Amino acid sequence: MNVLEKTGVRFEDELGLDLLEENGCSVDHDNMIVKFPPSIVEKCIRKAPSSFRLRARESDDDIILGGEVVYFTNSCGKQTVDLNTFEPQKPMKSDYIDFIKILDALPNCHLLSCYPYYGFKGVPSVMRIPEGVAQKIRYSTKPQYTCYSKDCEIFNIKMIQKTGGESLSCLTSSPPLTWDRNAVMQARRNINAGFPLDIWDGCSYGATGPATFAGSVITSNAEILSMLVFIQLLDSGHRCKVADFSFPLNMRSGSPGFGQIGTSINNAIFNQVWRRYGLPIGNHTPGYSSGKSLDFQVGSEKAINGIIAALSGANVIEIQGSISSEQTAHPVQAILDDDIAGMIGRFIEGEKISDETMATDIINNIGPIPGNYLNTNHTRKYWKTEQFVSKTADRLTYSEWLKKGKKGILDNAKKRKSKMLDQHEVSKPLTEEEVEAIETILEEAGEYYYERGLISDEEWEVYEGILESFKI
Repeated sequence: MNVLEKTGVRFEDELGLDLLEENGCSVDHDNMIVKFPPSIVEKCIRKAPSSFRLRARESDDDIILGGEVVYFTNSCGKQTVDLNTFEPQKPMKSDYIDFIKILDALPNCHLLSCYPYYGFKGVPSVMRIPEGVAQKIRYSTKPQYTCYSKDCEIFNIKMIQKTGGESLSCLTSSPPLTWDRNAVMQARRNINAGFPLDIWDGCSYGATGPATFAGSVITSNAEILSMLVFIQLLDSGHRCKVADFSFPLNMRSGSPGFGQIGTSINNAIFNQVWRRYGLPIGNHTPGYSSGKSLDFQVGSEKAINGIIAALSGANVIEIQGSISSEQTAHPVQAILDDDIAGMIGRFIEGEKISDETMATDIINNIGPIPGNYLNTNHTRKYWKTEQFVSKTADRLTYSEWLKKGKKGILDNAKKRKSKMLDQHEVSKPLTEEEVEAIETILEEAGEYYYERGLISDEEWEVYEGILESFKI
């Protein structure tokens, strides 16, 4: 509150500045700086709902954000990797689709992030986000995040409205203490569509935010609260979630310190503050490591940061898919990560304490040796719910492992990937009319950017072939 009142936040949008000024904020139009009286901020926090439903294309996949529930979403990468060399490769369309199919099939991935890969071969850069939205709609019924760039939210919204459900639409600050016009327009357009908004920070501790975790949370919260005020003044009671996606700065290379325990300290402070404010919370840093292969570093960093996020109060945790930072991702990694999500989920469920689970009658009945519990109804009833049964981890005895060819967790995950792609089908396929509607909207988006010189003649020729293949 102190930062919002004394220093303020930069809003690079004149209509936004006017709205904030009309509602009691102090606005310096020349420098686009808005200062917020604490009373206005507190009032707008109270307007935002503490929980809300996010509608999926298939109602069985709806989720309720907020409260004590934890969901998991996938992390992403710019490119895929060769699993033999771990060198990055540009994904093909088939790679992109396969990744979405795997995410749709994974039991602990509850909503899809903005994309698994940032586009695929043949797609112009300005079309990468809309193409990703289209493929997620076609190959999954789970709810999804959408992001924004160069007005693409216009087309994202249209595609989702044509096929049902809604998206959780991201707004990302430009730290320190700034909201650019693109974010403000994303907010306006999604409010008009009735879609909930997800307000993200994004600082690097020591670069675009203070080096201390406490200080970085203060700047992040000032940014998020300022956007929350803007949203609630535009539409009182509008559904909002908040998200922490900030990292320590690697002081040697200048890159984000993916996977460091400092992100968890920051997440935990952030979560406790926002639990007090009462809005749904997301932590998106646990899904990213600085490792380069499917190895101990990647798994341990995701597991540690993921469980801390869950225990400190996050409602959505990003985990499945990314290998190295935001550079690479792979569906095999997502399959491995889904077990991490499952273990975290089982741990936070805890244990129901009742006469039946305490089992004193059975204990007294079985008594000491030679009694045992293996053949009891109690064991048959409870073992599958009490234990978390991994889908990929090596749980063989040593002798079994030797006899079965010494297969490891990566072998199991690769085998599971092939099986999932062979057997999984989306529960609610698009109708022919819906497929045609999406194709029409993608063509409209392509023409929009082509006319503005953002797609070259050569890119357009290649992309027209991709558009045609959407029908197949």
